[in-house]
Amino acid sequence: MRMWRMFLFDIRFQWKHGFYLIYSLICIVYFGILYFVHEDYVEKSLILLTFSDPSALGLLFAGGIILLERGQGVMGSLFATPVRIREYVLAKCLSLSCLSVLAAYAIHLPIGGWPVSPVHFTIGVALTSSFFTLIGIWTAVQCRSINSFILLTQLYVLPFVLPLAGYLDWMHSPFMALLPTHGTLILLDGAIRVVGWQETIYAILSLVLWIGGFGWLTNRAVLGTVRKLDGGKSHE
Repeated sequence: MRMWRMFLFDIRFQWKHGFYLIYSLICIVYFGILYFVHEDYVEKSLILLTFSDPSALGLLFAGGIILLERGQGVMGSLFATPVRIREYVLAKCLSLSCLSVLAAYAIHLPIGGWPVSPVHFTIGVALTSSFFTLIGIWTAVQCRSINSFILLTQLYVLPFVLPLAGYLDWMHSPFMALLPTHGTLILLDGAIRVVGWQETIYAILSLVLWIGGFGWLTNRAVLGTVRKLDGGKSHE
């Protein structure tokens, strides 16, 4: 029940601060871009936009939410309650993943129709959003301003964009297969083709392992921030 209340709190917070409105406007911009794309490149363009969508949404929105909550004193008040840090972080991942999935389908359905494999497509969007949400939270708790947050995220995220070069056949390297975003592109390809079970297992496992690693880092980073506010030992 506590986890559910945290999830609903995040949804209301995002709605109140116009996150859903902002993303509706972004979707309209995407439609405008796709309108001018030649039909031979529409499918790949959709995949690329869908790739950038949960990445940007999870990363920037998560960071913005953390900075807003800290600036408004929400974080200090929240951790005066029995809420645990892992519940706080998980609620952020779930709420932004839901928004990412809704936005991804809103972009994809009018242009590309129903995905060939909606399960792969949905899992790819949700896991990718969760991964970048964790990076966003982890980065934001280290920053005191939006400017420093933007600079740090560019530094941290750059390696995870490299698999796009392989997807576009610009360059190929075995190193890219180690990155979670390589798995993302495989799952998102479920929008236009049937993805084999071996690829599916690899892609999901890669994302889950990276999410687990960054989940641990994020939990420790938030704990450090909470300790500065109220000690935070009971929230670990």
